[in-house]
Amino acid sequence: MTAPPALEPSRAAAVCDASAAAVGDASARAADDASRGTGGTRRICAWCRGAIPAAARRDAVCCSVRCRQARHRFLRTVGRAAVAGGRALRLAYADPPYPGNARLYRGHPDYAGEVDHAALIRRLGPYDGWALSTSATALPAVLALCPPGVRVAAWHRGERPTASWRPLSAWEPVIYHGGRPVDPASLPPERRTDSLVHGVSPLTTLPGRVTGTKPAAFCRWVFTLLGAAPGDTLDDLFPGSGAVSRAWAAFTAADPSHQARADASRQPSADATRGRRPVR
Repeated sequence: MTAPPALEPSRAAAVCDASAAAVGDASARAADDASRGTGGTRRICAWCRGAIPAAARRDAVCCSVRCRQARHRFLRTVGRAAVAGGRALRLAYADPPYPGNARLYRGHPDYAGEVDHAALIRRLGPYDGWALSTSATALPAVLALCPPGVRVAAWHRGERPTASWRPLSAWEPVIYHGGRPVDPASLPPERRTDSLVHGVSPLTTLPGRVTGTKPAAFCRWVFTLLGAAPGDTLDDLFPGSGAVSRAWAAFTAADPSHQARADASRQPSADATRGRRPVR
């Protein structure tokens, strides 16, 4: 066989340049594809909503170990509804700036000054069930605006470490109305009570956290007070950080803890043997 003719030096250089460019383009496309999920969409962290790094595992749902652990703890605490459905209820939860404290939210995009609680309670009226958080100081005035039949529950969160001339407030009232009566025979071992003892600490891992963000245990307690079940709807009238909406989505899902259990039980992949802890 006759050997192919040798390329001229200028043509050989052009071919090498073209090959190098093609390899570079392919590598760039591969790196970009690795940072995207199926369908060409960028993968988003299920907790902080940031982008999942390109080096993360293909089955990663969070951008970092910190986010994965925070999501797991949140979902595990919220759990899921144990109440049978029935007629779907329209529920609402309101956690407005407490009377006299609206100034604490001046930097929030939804800030609009002091909340008209009389108008707010009228807005809650048409719902099948609702809950309203307020302060112990404002409770008498807010309660006077409420319709007959409301009840007051207590969240014992503990006192804040500060000096005070008067006794420090260590609890917050939750005014609630309506909801779903639950057959005691259908209750899980956990009973419904109108009192929650649960300390509070800053949710530093929660994106968009604002002053007064409610913890996962509080959200579950409020949902349980109202007898919430899958199929119900909940309007979070003052979303703030969005923690209540996150908790509601998990609480009423078919099995929101499944993903959390899967995240916690996954074993490190072969990537861990290469000196790098995989990010999920």
